[in-house]
This record gives sequence, structure tokens and C-alpha cells, in this order.
Amino acid sequence: MSAATATTAPTFTRVPEGDEATGQDCVELATAYGVPLDGWQADIVRELLRESGGTWAASQAGLVVSRQNGKGQILLAVELFGLFELGENILHTAHAVKTSSDAFRRLWSVIQDHGDLAARVRRHSQMIGAEYVELDTGARIAFTTRSASAGRGLSVDRLVVDEAEDLPAPEVGALAPTVFSRPRAQSLYFGTAPGVTHDALAFATMRASAHDGLNPRLAWWEWCAEWGHDIDDRDMWVRVNPAVAAGRVPLQAIIDDRAILPVGQFQAERLSMWAPVAARQPAIISEAAWGDLIGAGVDEAPAAFGVDMSHGLDISVIGCWTRDDGTVHLEELFAGSDTSAAVDYIAEIATRRTPIVIDDLSPAAQMVPELKARRIKATRSTGRDMAKGCGLFESRLKAGTLTHSGQDSLTEAVLGAQKRPIGDAGGWGWDRRDSTCRIHPLVAATLALYGTAEKPRRSGNGGAAFV
Repeated sequence: MSAATATTAPTFTRVPEGDEATGQDCVELATAYGVPLDGWQADIVRELLRESGGTWAASQAGLVVSRQNGKGQILLAVELFGLFELGENILHTAHAVKTSSDAFRRLWSVIQDHGDLAARVRRHSQMIGAEYVELDTGARIAFTTRSASAGRGLSVDRLVVDEAEDLPAPEVGALAPTVFSRPRAQSLYFGTAPGVTHDALAFATMRASAHDGLNPRLAWWEWCAEWGHDIDDRDMWVRVNPAVAAGRVPLQAIIDDRAILPVGQFQAERLSMWAPVAARQPAIISEAAWGDLIGAGVDEAPAAFGVDMSHGLDISVIGCWTRDDGTVHLEELFAGSDTSAAVDYIAEIATRRTPIVIDDLSPAAQMVPELKARRIKATRSTGRDMAKGCGLFESRLKAGTLTHSGQDSLTEAVLGAQKRPIGDAGGWGWDRRDSTCRIHPLVAATLALYGTAEKPRRSGNGGAAFV
């Protein structure tokens, strides 16, 4: 295969549907101001700026491609358009000072080369680490490196996270709220496959979400070699380097890198080969310790139920019981893919006062209206509720005050789960340690435990009290 005939299509992509007129305007403006785009780059710009229902079709977007292919050119085109045509407030962040400063200099060079753009600049700063441009319209773009405090207190229309392969959780917590209050906001996460020294959990979690279709408003493009593929396959080199396939970068550049770079660095930086261990954390509990928590069930109705559904539409219903000694017991009571059967089961076993807790963002939330129609106390939980339930789960694991029935489904979920951050206050939820894990039974168990902890009990004076 030659670079001239190679395809530049992503190895994986998922983009919400929408109108591409605004994206085409962006491509045309970039071209007019000397920011040329390869065909694959123009495609991303058009798809990134798709509109649907009066806003961006994608609220978040991610790009994974090897270094020096042209991620920065895409960002330059979008930022130029966002600043001068859309009047956006933009925050551009990077892991390294040099990267953020280079991005500023590229934009500033375009502005300085065109008098009509320069005339619209009200003020600017070229101080390294604090660069910004502000227009006479009030539109503004700032460039900064990331930290646990960078972005706090700011509100922006467009958040750009460059070098997203190195994005620790505290930095996510600082940046994510910057777009929370904006009705037409978009966050862009651009990077390459992480190396062994990168803190890649946030980026890996987003990638897994894209592959699984967990977020319908997440757009994703990647050019990644499969782990284990022959790293000396030159056809594959071209396939995962669209700038080479487009003829803009010579294949010899990769040949030279192969001769000098260590294997791991070459895999990450030139092939965007995503190592399966890059997103893994240790299991939350060892298999032996989890086995020690197997205990007998309780001969009465559960105090609460948790329900979750995987994105493969497998359903888990978990019951949680409380014992007189303060310990709790968890057991899966229903597993299957028939939503009607799950609703029938819950309606049969639950009383009108038994809490049924379902994550509001889970596919299982479709069951809530039918459960309520049957006068079942179904509650939609929030991210904050999930964080509280996960905290309770971990505390009981450490204290040894939680037992379970030793079922394979829950065991596999527990051993296959890791933490992911929720919000910026230290809360966390469950995530998969790799793409083969099915954690919906653990999510259901956590919701059941949360429902038990929040369940009102009768007080001595006949009123309700909360435990």
C-alpha cells in the first residue's frame, strides 16, 4: 500500500447525527485565513460542529491519533472560528507549558498576518503560561497548563484539553465544571495513546464510553493500531497515520522514528497503540478477601433493591438486607435481558414501601415509569447518590460488615471494577477495568445499599426517621 492510495478513514469513529453547515463554514474560514486542512481533518471539523436541536450534537468530543499528524491544526481552525465567528469564550489547556504556548503562537500568528483579524483584538497577553486574546466583541481565548486548580471559577463555551493522554483526576475535577452552566458548550479532548508514565484513566474512561456508546452526545475519532499487531507492518503505519496517508508527512519520518525510539514509545507515539493496561487500576478488593465475605442470606424481604442494565441490555436486580447486628447482605435476585420480566419480578416481590433505586443515566431508567404505574417506589438516583453509595460500599468492605451469596455475576463485577471520579469533591463511581468486564451487577448492588441507607424507618412517635 502506498501513502498516495491509503485510506485516511478512522480505525474507529462514533459521531452524533446533525447538520454540518456550521462546520463547513469553519473549514472555509480556516482555508481563507491560511489554515489548510487535510480531507480527514476537514471531516472532523464538520462532524465536530454538527448541530441538532439548537445546540451542538456532541457536548464532548475526543480524538486519538499519533503525534505530528495534525491535531493542532484542527484545534486552530475550530478556535479561530469560535473566537471570531461564534464569539465564544474558550479555554485551551495542555499538560506542558510548551504545548499550550505553541498553540497560542500559532493562533496569534494567523491574527497578526491578517489585518482585519488584528483590528478586532482589544487586548492580549503573550506572557508564557498566561497567554490570551480578547476581541472587541468580548470573545476571549486563554491558554494555560493544567493543574488541580486551573479553570476553577471560570465559565467557558469551549473547553480544549490537549495532550489528554496525561489528565489526572484532580485536573478533570478542576476543568469539567467550566462548561457546566453554558447552554451551548462543548469540551474537546485530543491526544494520543498513553505511555506507561501517563495518568490516562480519564482519557481511557472516555474512550471506553465511546466504544460502548455510553454517551449519545460524545463524538469520537481514533486512528489506533490494535494491541499486539506487528509494529513493523508498514501498511499499518500508513493506516494509523492519516497525515502520511494523505501525503503530507513522508513515510520516511516513521521509518526514522522506528530506528531510534524505544518500542513502547514507538507504539504509543507513532502507532497510537493503546496498551490494555493503560486504563487499569488494582481491583478494589482481592479475590480472597471478597471470598471471605460470603455469608448466609436473610429469610425476609429485602430492605431495598438496586437495578441496573448494561449497555448490552443485560439486567441485574440486587436485593440488600440489613441484619440486627448492623451488617448488610447483598444477593442478585434477577438476571436477564427481558425488561418486562424484570418489572414483573420486582412488582411481585417488592412492597409499596420498598425503595427501588435506578441510576437516572442508566438504560434501566426506562423501567421507572412502568414500576411507578404499578405503585412501586422507584427512585432515579443522581451522580451524587452514586458517589455516596460507592463510599458506603467501600467502607463496609474495609470494615467487613458486608456479606454476599458468592454469585459469579457479582463476584466478576467486583473484581473487574475500578474507580472513576464523580464531580470535584472527591466522590467516585464504578468503572470497568477493561472492556470485557460487566459491572452492572455491582452498580445494582451499590444502589441497593444506598437505598437501604436512605430508607426511612418508623420512629417511636409514629413519624418517619432516616438511617
